[in-house]
Amino acid sequence: MRDTPTESSRLGVLELLQILPHRYPMLMVDRIDELRPGEFAEGIKCVTANEPFFQGHFPEHPIMPGVLIVESMAQVAGVMLRARSLPAPEAGSKPARPGVMASIQRMRFRRPVVPGDQLRVRATHLKSLGTIHQVKVEALVGEELVADGELMLGS
Repeated sequence: MRDTPTESSRLGVLELLQILPHRYPMLMVDRIDELRPGEFAEGIKCVTANEPFFQGHFPEHPIMPGVLIVESMAQVAGVMLRARSLPAPEAGSKPARPGVMASIQRMRFRRPVVPGDQLRVRATHLKSLGTIHQVKVEALVGEELVADGELMLGS
């Protein structure tokens, strides 16, 4: 059972923009509702009908591409990993090097994500070896699991 999130463990879009290098249209997380730096994060992506990818995927039957669900998972995991070691920004300092996805393991998609869904993404740190981090991820709509797997992320 997880602890009840506190106000300090929640991040809005303005805080996310300070942590993640992603910007529209590639920012795939709207907020973080729970954060235990270096251990766990839970974030939300509100999937709306006006997302640019729905114009071509697919016009008559809009489905969020699986690769973007994985990207949302990676971004929530990135917030979890980056938040554990965020120094205060110094004047004139370079932005942090963006993390990269090294591999996707055992990813399963269980049902389509469609406009109007609120994608809840959970990331749990499993282990690290140097700058490579293994993270368990899952995406839910309501209480229904829509995708899960493991990611290896480089920092």
